[in-house]
Amino acid sequence: MKLTLDHSVIKALLICAAKQDLRYYLRGVAIDARANGDVVLVATDGHRMLAYPVAVDAIEALAPGEYIIPREALESVKPCKAGRTVLPITIEIDVERRLENKITGATSVITPLIDGRYPDWRRVMPKSVSGETAQFQAEYIGDFGRVAELLGTKHPQIHHNGSSGAIVGNLGAALGVVMPMRLDEPFNGLPSWAIAI
Repeated sequence: MKLTLDHSVIKALLICAAKQDLRYYLRGVAIDARANGDVVLVATDGHRMLAYPVAVDAIEALAPGEYIIPREALESVKPCKAGRTVLPITIEIDVERRLENKITGATSVITPLIDGRYPDWRRVMPKSVSGETAQFQAEYIGDFGRVAELLGTKHPQIHHNGSSGAIVGNLGAALGVVMPMRLDEPFNGLPSWAIAI
């Protein structure tokens, strides 16, 4: 199977992929290819997730299955530039052997797939949202701002869902999920020095 993608899509996915997690299968980007022709790239670190559907014309020789590409391999491939235009990255999956998968841009890398089972990301995706607000880690919200910029949009929108994962929209074709924070201490009001006299 062969996919052709903008380098900015890979960079956006890597923002949400785990870096040094004991769950080694999260330290990469999953390609979820279904027999109906749907192909979605997914990255998560357990706190945030990005799901990016791949356009049909970007896929050659569809091979249904789940393939996890290591983040190190994706990070090591540099994009080709033709003038000011960044040319796409190509990912070729060796479905039979799974050891010699090739990622090509200005540089190339041969990498094995991560041998593991990626979480069922569709179960995490809320089917509806409650509108109940929650608190989020500021870094994750900022990261989705960077994701939106890479995917060619502005200002991601959070669709609140209380203590469950919230949908992050306005990311072009992609969807994000961000998990709320658990607050250890409740807000007990302003300290005296912050109150106007």
